[in-house]
Amino acid sequence: MQQSIKLILLPLFGLLILSCGKHVTFDQAPTIEKNSNASVPLAAILKFATDRPISVTAKFEAHDHTFAISFDDVSDARKGLPIIGMKPNRKYEVYLKIQVKDRSFDYEGKLTYITPELPSDPHEMLRFTVKRNKGIPMEPGITLLNPRLRAKGHDGSKFGMLAAVDSLGDIVWYYRCDARISDFNFLPNKHISYMTADHRLVEIDLLGNVIKSWFASDRPDGPLKDAIPVKSLTFHHDATLLPNGNYLILGSDCKEIDNYYTSETNSNAPRKRQKVMGDVLLEFTPEGEIVWKWNAFDHLDPMRIGYETFSKYWYSRGYPGVLDWSHANTILHDSTDNTIVMNSRYLSSLTKINKDGSLKWIFGEPTGLSENLRSKSLQLKNGDWFWHQHSASFTPNGTILIFNNNLIRAWPFKEKDDSGFSYAMEFEINEAEMSAELIWSSETADLPGVRSSAMGDVDFLNETNNVLVSYGSLDANDDYGRKNSWSMVREFTNTSPTDLVWELQLWPLENSEDSIGWVLFSSERIANFY
Repeated sequence: MQQSIKLILLPLFGLLILSCGKHVTFDQAPTIEKNSNASVPLAAILKFATDRPISVTAKFEAHDHTFAISFDDVSDARKGLPIIGMKPNRKYEVYLKIQVKDRSFDYEGKLTYITPELPSDPHEMLRFTVKRNKGIPMEPGITLLNPRLRAKGHDGSKFGMLAAVDSLGDIVWYYRCDARISDFNFLPNKHISYMTADHRLVEIDLLGNVIKSWFASDRPDGPLKDAIPVKSLTFHHDATLLPNGNYLILGSDCKEIDNYYTSETNSNAPRKRQKVMGDVLLEFTPEGEIVWKWNAFDHLDPMRIGYETFSKYWYSRGYPGVLDWSHANTILHDSTDNTIVMNSRYLSSLTKINKDGSLKWIFGEPTGLSENLRSKSLQLKNGDWFWHQHSASFTPNGTILIFNNNLIRAWPFKEKDDSGFSYAMEFEINEAEMSAELIWSSETADLPGVRSSAMGDVDFLNETNNVLVSYGSLDANDDYGRKNSWSMVREFTNTSPTDLVWELQLWPLENSEDSIGWVLFSSERIANFY
């Protein structure tokens, strides 16, 4: 006769007795405690200790939300196991299932945890609304994003946030820091790295603890305690963890150039000596040693400027009086040939770079390219050119996705054309023919057009083949009832014509003043935090 397995808790001895006579001893009974790091207030910590390794599954049940987390081969969890994924202002009943080898048992102790409410200050928190087409499969998982505050009288450079929302638009995790966040990455070790406006790269765990950080050694803010210096003038926009464990990051070089432009609208305006910022690509080790460097001044033409060179981008980042020439915002590592692709907003182009520093190709509207660079230019076989684009990314098929902000649509000294809307584009590159073909876009007549003045992101979603599009900083649009900048994330099918699967809109809290807005640098869909 097969014996049933039963778990009996004897609190006096901390003993779990199995009917077969074996037992597991709790040297410390399970508890769930508030995360000690205030930067991640929705997280909690599960603590316990046993006399042998066990696997434990914690099931969390609130009135409208249920989820489970599993941890394998744990015996000493006195320091705590991270509990991530709870929603705010909920009371969760927590049920533990213990497994030892091939046997599992229910822990009979009662555990509860109450999560805090979200901040009520509209300058500290936003709300999300969702539209869903339930007739089309949605990529499963959680959407991780980095909202930015836009409000009169508030210094947005001192506000940093990462947030995770589920398919319903409910926040299940968020992190606050003291500097605006640009690029972020969910790392293979389940940590998160992010870039800040004050030239830092930071790696945190899901409880908000800083694991490691680096800073540009020559940044205007000076040295940073407990961080690793990397020889660079700036860190900006984007950083990528390479397969070898090194980081590839965007830095800068500032040069004084004689006879430089003083206007982007008047070609006859007097010229003068100007300080000009150009992009530098850096690969550095976890210890901060630079092992590869590429300088745009050495390979591209700084006299070929784009609109917004005089936008004062660098003024607010510690470099007053410095013009912005190339303004890269994305770097990609192409593992198929060990090259780097740099996306340049003001040059309205992507540049593919060999590790010896030479250029493999340039992809963008070619007006004004010098003769030696024109030979590297890819021919566009169909469709329109992109302008002031953001956040290029590869798909598993080797194609390239781009968020086309579609701004200005002209080179300096020509009339601007701001009549277009912003959307995502997918291109197939044929390097043998030096050509590119537009094979998909998110443009659809079924949706109101929107115009993104900055930022934006596009990612391919592997399970459904859908495409996730973040819209950066959207202008006020009467169709959506906003009086200030706002943003959204849309998930599209990768079909022609495309269909909208899911839409997440970012709004101020109810009854907020009209001067408050929320915009978005980028987003990423992750399967789960574990």
